[in-house]
Amino acid sequence: MYAVIGEALGNEARKRFFDPARLYHIGLCVKDIDAAVKFHEDVLGIGPFERKEVNFATATYYGETVGYRGKRAFAQMGDIMLELIGLIDGQTIQADFMEKRGEGLHHLGFEIDDLKECMAEAQRRGLIITQSFMREDGSGFAYFNSDTTGGLIIEVVQKMKPVK
Repeated sequence: MYAVIGEALGNEARKRFFDPARLYHIGLCVKDIDAAVKFHEDVLGIGPFERKEVNFATATYYGETVGYRGKRAFAQMGDIMLELIGLIDGQTIQADFMEKRGEGLHHLGFEIDDLKECMAEAQRRGLIITQSFMREDGSGFAYFNSDTTGGLIIEVVQKMKPVK
């Protein structure tokens, strides 16, 4: 199936709409952020973790604005960041994942320069935006469906520009 999609796109359209070399984080869904941080720090030696609560009031879920709140913990592992993801409330693809599969590897996150353009190109290529959030400055994130990516969810992130 993947070869057929590639052949149908042609060489020009096969150009990357995000750069795989810009992988910068791995996201894991966890039931208990505190327990997961303790395990990763004490047993695996990963850390220290920066913890934060997130509130994405205007986040979309399959195109509908639903919003959600969650807990996150981040730690560097060389060039790659580990993101632990917990849910406080709201409807999210992470909650869906936890319900179907339990804790585990949820997504690979790639940094991009233009979220709007990346989302538009993903849709032109037949990918479904399962969840997204965009700030007024254009920064934010989008997740693509995993049905056509081997079961792995892809996240693209346009980081906020530093305040001068």
